[in-house]
Amino acid sequence: MAEYRGAVQILLVCVFTAMLGLGIISPILPIYAQSLGATLTQVGLLSSAWSISRFVFASPIGRFSDRRGRKRIIAVGLLVYAVVSFLYSIAWDFTSLVTIRLLHGLGSAMTMPVAMAYVAELSPVGQEGRYMGSINLAMFGGMGFGPLIGGYFSDAFTLSVPFYLMGGITATSLALTVFLLPDDRQRKIKATTVRPSFRKVLSNRLLRASFVYRTVAALGRGSIMGFLSIYMGLPVEDGGLGFSLSATGFIISAGQIGSALLQNPFGVLADKYDKIRLILLSGVIGTLGMALIPLADNFWTVLAAQLVFTAGSGLGMPALTAIAAIEGREMGVGTTMSVLDSAMSLGMVAGPLISGVLGDLLGLRQVFFVGSTIILAGAASFYALQKIG
Repeated sequence: MAEYRGAVQILLVCVFTAMLGLGIISPILPIYAQSLGATLTQVGLLSSAWSISRFVFASPIGRFSDRRGRKRIIAVGLLVYAVVSFLYSIAWDFTSLVTIRLLHGLGSAMTMPVAMAYVAELSPVGQEGRYMGSINLAMFGGMGFGPLIGGYFSDAFTLSVPFYLMGGITATSLALTVFLLPDDRQRKIKATTVRPSFRKVLSNRLLRASFVYRTVAALGRGSIMGFLSIYMGLPVEDGGLGFSLSATGFIISAGQIGSALLQNPFGVLADKYDKIRLILLSGVIGTLGMALIPLADNFWTVLAAQLVFTAGSGLGMPALTAIAAIEGREMGVGTTMSVLDSAMSLGMVAGPLISGVLGDLLGLRQVFFVGSTIILAGAASFYALQKIG
């Protein structure tokens, strides 16, 4: 494995650039959809379409990567990202936008969980939290700087420009992967190693609890993913905060960057302390942060609430992914990482749809209160399930 450790740095750069491109379009995609005539419920469907595709494809792709290697799958996924970036800019109605979003989800399923599996496989025993904290740092860092860039270019130019930026940046990540990432197909895989089914993975007590927690937490976080930018940009008289796209992008970026900077220390904590307690604490802090968002009424208080929420969310990530890495040593890390990714996708299928319906019926502020309650329920479910053998 020693010859593959240099691949970690390359994977970090590739993940960062790929997520930077994705982050660039995150604050403007809901607004872009509304410019094509989408309702709040349809905006929720748009987020769900991405997650549906990830949920369907992540598990079989993860198992395939355990058998055939990861580099080529990551490269194909990044190619899909690049193509989709330019397709977004020529979407002509909501139906075409949803179709493109489904394809985008496929590219994501081929990229992030497989890259995380590659890093998990290279992590030394006892340092899983640190290594997964590093890949989470790259992921959150890219997603953090992206909205700041996307918001600025949307204000300065048009809503289409961020999609071109995403395409160019993802193409750069693709080139780095193709030319610099070592080909891992020659790794020797033990013949006795079993590549379990989705069902077999969930028979593991810790993985089952982690799957349920991430599913329920993602269900609650659907309001952040799909509607925070709309809520901040909506005029005050219509129940929003009236922020510019630049201010909206800054707040989203600040939260993600703050979470990114905490990933390495959180990873060290995950190696030293009880991972289960860290995950539970993460759920409680995330619940508090989301509940504070609709209570905030100006730029600084919204920023503070967002930082609390993302710090809570970030605290549990190294612990969760470290659990998947440790258990994956026997089951196959591609399989366990993809199952964990499927859990997030499953929650994000229903979360934005529920939030969209609630937003149309009750107003956007109520969406965040419901989401915080769901996140707390996810933490309670994790606590109960991890005790059941």
